[in-house]
Amino acid sequence: MAARFSFYYAAIFLAVGIHLPFWPAWLKYRGLDATEISLILSVGVWIRAFANPLVAHFADRSGAHKRIIMISAAGGVVTYALIALASGFWALFAVNILASAMFMALIPLGENLASRASVDHGFDYGRVRLWGSLTFILAAYIGGWVIDKAGDASILWMIVAAMIAALIAGFGLPERPSRDGPVERFPAFALLRQRRFLIFITAVSLLQSSHAVIYVFGTIHWRDAGLPDHIIGALWAEGVMAEIILFAFSGTVVAKFGPIRLMWIAAAAGIVRWGILANSTDMIVLFGTQWLHGLTFGAAHLAAMHYMLRTVPEHLSASAQSLYSGFSVGLVMGLMMLLTGWLYETYAGSAFYAMIGLSALGGGAAILLAHHKSEEA
Repeated sequence: MAARFSFYYAAIFLAVGIHLPFWPAWLKYRGLDATEISLILSVGVWIRAFANPLVAHFADRSGAHKRIIMISAAGGVVTYALIALASGFWALFAVNILASAMFMALIPLGENLASRASVDHGFDYGRVRLWGSLTFILAAYIGGWVIDKAGDASILWMIVAAMIAALIAGFGLPERPSRDGPVERFPAFALLRQRRFLIFITAVSLLQSSHAVIYVFGTIHWRDAGLPDHIIGALWAEGVMAEIILFAFSGTVVAKFGPIRLMWIAAAAGIVRWGILANSTDMIVLFGTQWLHGLTFGAAHLAAMHYMLRTVPEHLSASAQSLYSGFSVGLVMGLMMLLTGWLYETYAGSAFYAMIGLSALGGGAAILLAHHKSEEA
């Protein structure tokens, strides 16, 4: 069972490993400016905020996680291929919405199946998840090399090929039956009524949205500084290598620190990382700083997964996962991505300073979560 989920993560993050570093560069290649790029990317992640809870609601009630994953993967292949036919901002904007709607369900539903299967079948979630990180590394580095040789037009077709791999991998996932127990008319409401869960979502959303500038303009910023695409791909790959190291020891790390302390670590690392990136595009400095991605993203994500696993009832787990995905890399991330268009056009690399504030606020929310937990105890 672990091998099936490892293959699924590898396929999904093959797509992410091309899309995250290089999709903004493809949009720029198609003639879009910084504001238009940030708008397209922000609307894409807003789709996640609103669509994923609805999809998870259906999945929790029906148990049709695998079926939804298969439909979404097939739709992703078609819609990303259609982007090649789009011309001009509004056409690209419209087709990107369709592609985002298809792609966004693949990660949270897969995460939900994997985290629950890790309990049912006794495998380490972190060790399975690291295969996604490993594939991201290969995709980012090899993708950068391909783009250096074949040009920006190749970015789209690498993503289409990766979506085909995700569709194939989806066939190997287990179907999860609908669960016995209380059934909410809309399970997300049951979670959003809990003050502790709201504080948790606020903390992880702030921590994850502090990556907005690097996700939207990291590649463009480094290109403008004169770095070639294969070096940029290596920088993205190195950041995820740090994730692999963390996920490889995830069981020990979580047992030692616990989810809330991991959020504090992610916040502290973000303050350091964004401060350095605001001040330097030196290649040696960048390679040193990118190791912190294992903490700014990896520690925050690991904390979120284990916090939900420990505190959320199983029949609400898919809804909890979709809310985490919808807010942390959906609604809040989308707002920050939209803001980065103006920030980057106005301040260029100094836009990273704003991300320091988000990391600090996320750490503060995690402190509040710890205080709330101690009050309940």
